[in-house]
Amino acid sequence: MPVAEFHEVFEIGNADTPNLLNSEQFELRHRLMLEENEEYLEACRNENLVEIADALGDQLYILFGTILKHGLQHKIDEVFQEIHRSNMSKLDAEGRPIFREDGKILKSPLYFKPNISKILNRN
Repeated sequence: MPVAEFHEVFEIGNADTPNLLNSEQFELRHRLMLEENEEYLEACRNENLVEIADALGDQLYILFGTILKHGLQHKIDEVFQEIHRSNMSKLDAEGRPIFREDGKILKSPLYFKPNISKILNRN
């Protein structure tokens, strides 16, 4: 993963096993994510596809870095698949999505929460 190389070269560090960050670390990661989200919003408002792509790439870079800082790189694919399974359970009994007025997809009675703790507790 290129972000791992960046973290090593710039002495940011990567964790090998799942862990919590201290407040200084998680506050920084959060600020970085907020900055990139704001850049995306500005690029969209300016209708600038190049800047949109740049902002999305930067968001991924920061997200991958945060995954590495938390030591979740060996678990994140499975976590993502579990979240996908959970999201698909939002369909109603006829297999249709339920939308809120603003377009947000709502949870159906068939919805189940992702079992992420099971993944994290597995060796």
